[in-house]
Amino acid sequence: MDREREREEQQRELRTLRTEIAALRRRLEHGHPAAALEPEPDRFCPEDPRAGAGGQEASRGLEARLGRVEAGISLLSGVTGVRIADFSMTRLELPGSGQSAHRGEHGLRILRKGYLAGECHTLPFQLEFQLLETQSEENSSVAITDLGIILEPMEYSELDRFVARTEEKRDLFLFFRSLHFFLEWCEYRQQTFQHFKEKHPAVVQLPGGPAADSMALQSPRVPGFELVVVWTVSIDEEGKVLPKLDLLTKIPEQALTLDEEVVARAPRCFRTLLPLLGIEAAIESLIQLLCTEE
Repeated sequence: MDREREREEQQRELRTLRTEIAALRRRLEHGHPAAALEPEPDRFCPEDPRAGAGGQEASRGLEARLGRVEAGISLLSGVTGVRIADFSMTRLELPGSGQSAHRGEHGLRILRKGYLAGECHTLPFQLEFQLLETQSEENSSVAITDLGIILEPMEYSELDRFVARTEEKRDLFLFFRSLHFFLEWCEYRQQTFQHFKEKHPAVVQLPGGPAADSMALQSPRVPGFELVVVWTVSIDEEGKVLPKLDLLTKIPEQALTLDEEVVARAPRCFRTLLPLLGIEAAIESLIQLLCTEE
């Protein structure tokens, strides 16, 4: 129990340091450097000379640890696109025990409730979960016993099914990994559609906007002839992100004299081009085909 109380005390000290650092940054950002540098009472640096050296040493140690944690979080945010804005962890009473910790035949059991909020690629999220920690002489383990996920309303209907599956599996790693790759693909799709719209404004149409899942390519030589690139992004049962591109054709009546077999083969040929040329080069080849004059 002494080790547990010591760990909780260190966590409280780290939270206090984070609050003070955040306040210092806000002062500097609002143009008050002098006020930010004014000395403030600090419980980690007591005025009592008998405790001053030890308090300052402990403070420096905590600041160094906090710096390493913040550097790790910054690196993680850059790699995953996940930014944490708020976090809290509190103890709950164990069912039937009336206590936040209970020692049974399997060791010490502690139930905690966590809250996590932030953004993943600008998409806000909130997580509420419960952790059951079991400690024994041989080993220790932590299991998520309950998980609730809230995502801001958005246009990605695929995420509704994904969130429901993740809450059922209670897998936080799966949630962050799959959400990161899903949003990364959606952002790449939007940037690609916007790129071609700016490069070929007479041919490329985005009826649903650049964030939609389809892009229309209209022939400048045959009015009404249109190729539609449909680019969907889904998440399977195992959390794997699956992008898929298909080609649809729209042929006006006056162009029905075209070789129907050629038109029928167009989607299959496009899927063949994708692994050979890549997404952007395959789409560019379609646009050049429409712009080529006989």
